Amino acid sequence: MNLLWSCSDDENTLSKAVLTSAKSLNFEANGAAEKIITVYADADWVTEAPEWVTVTPASGTGTMDVTISVTDNMRDGAVDNPREEALVFKGATLASRAEVIISQDGDKYRDCKEYKLNEIASLDDKTVVTMNNIIVSAVTSNGFVASDAQSNANIYFKSNQTVRIGDKVSVKGSKTSDTHLLAMVECDEVTVSSNGNEVAYPSITDITGKVDSYNSASRDYISVSGVLDGNNIVVEGAENVVSVIDASSSLDLVSLNGHKVTVTGFFAGVAAPALRILAATVQDNGVYEVIYFSDDFEWLQPWSDNSGAGQTVENDGSGTAPQIYTAANEAGELASAALEARGYTLEEIPGHAIYLQKNYLKFGKTDYQAGLTLPALTDVPENTKLTLSFDWAPMVGGTRKFDPVKLIVSITNGSQTVELDPIGHNFVNEVDKLAWLHAEVDIDASLVTKDTRISIKSDGWGDTKATTGSSVYRRWFIDNIKVVKSK
Repeated sequence: MNLLWSCSDDENTLSKAVLTSAKSLNFEANGAAEKIITVYADADWVTEAPEWVTVTPASGTGTMDVTISVTDNMRDGAVDNPREEALVFKGATLASRAEVIISQDGDKYRDCKEYKLNEIASLDDKTVVTMNNIIVSAVTSNGFVASDAQSNANIYFKSNQTVRIGDKVSVKGSKTSDTHLLAMVECDEVTVSSNGNEVAYPSITDITGKVDSYNSASRDYISVSGVLDGNNIVVEGAENVVSVIDASSSLDLVSLNGHKVTVTGFFAGVAAPALRILAATVQDNGVYEVIYFSDDFEWLQPWSDNSGAGQTVENDGSGTAPQIYTAANEAGELASAALEARGYTLEEIPGHAIYLQKNYLKFGKTDYQAGLTLPALTDVPENTKLTLSFDWAPMVGGTRKFDPVKLIVSITNGSQTVELDPIGHNFVNEVDKLAWLHAEVDIDASLVTKDTRISIKSDGWGDTKATTGSSVYRRWFIDNIKVVKSK
């Protein structure tokens, strides 16, 4: 480390505030071009630089442009490992420091050790790994799992390489951990050497009777039996569901919706009310119910994560709620467009008032009402009696008063609309805690045709302070919508 100032310098002249125009810079391994950034300061500043980084000038006064260059990243005539260190621009105090992270490309696999599956979990994150002759034991939409039955090690590999169960593969990548602190490898290269190899699965644990209590620090091989509802396995008597995450299209879960199933796979953490599984196999145990439509809104996760959406119901009225017209995923697609692409009609009066929560929706604001019309039920035979179910909750304000909202389910066929009985709540102001309510609504067979559309909206549609004399609060939340053939 080069400290580019002397002890004889008058520290009283050093800046009390230092900022830079960039927080990080990356350079190529060899022949990297110089880069210029701006230093902002109210007085003198100096630098602390790694040995391989040169700053010109190395000190200065006030706001100045500086040039940063690096030496070639070579060792013994070949490209060395990537490197990264902090370049510091500093003033008189610890608070007047601006760090710029300098990184330089290199050969990350130079001197890389070959690891076995049972060694991965204990490695530090960012450790570079190579692995040879591992057998794929499960496939997901974003990667695969490989298993070692002898050591009971199961590791998830994030990769866009197409593989199949039984493939023998070699991998280059970096060890990391997911949000549940379970070990995984982010792959740079996956090479398939053979197909159809026998998979030696570890011993399996049936968690059907302990879905609400099961947890693990590793990717255990587990099984669960229940009813498939979308991507969730519902176990009778359990509060948690088991959610199949990153499900491969080869599992064909859509065709098994409403069936009794047994799913085997690998534990992927708990995010109540769901225990997560990376599925290897799904066994069909027969039809339980005929599901014509279901949506648990878990597909909204990329939008929720990217916009910082909160969980207002779970947090008793407190939570961030970005509008669906501004909440976007990493690709820039708005949540509103994603909902409409799935066939929903967004019902709002007098204007936009639908908001994103962490994998569910919020409706309404002061003097604005909102709701949804479900996608067309094209597969429902005419004159079929249906049951609509969903979870919902009213909003509770900062004064601990619950919105006096009632939900109106309406059935529309062409120009004819029938409204069913209102669905209300019994929360007590200043006493009760906000919680989900479950609603089930029977829809008579005479109301069901090939053109039937089902809407769920608040009461007081169009009411405002101007029309009623006082502000109108009809805010509410919805999750887990399902339409099934009545039993």
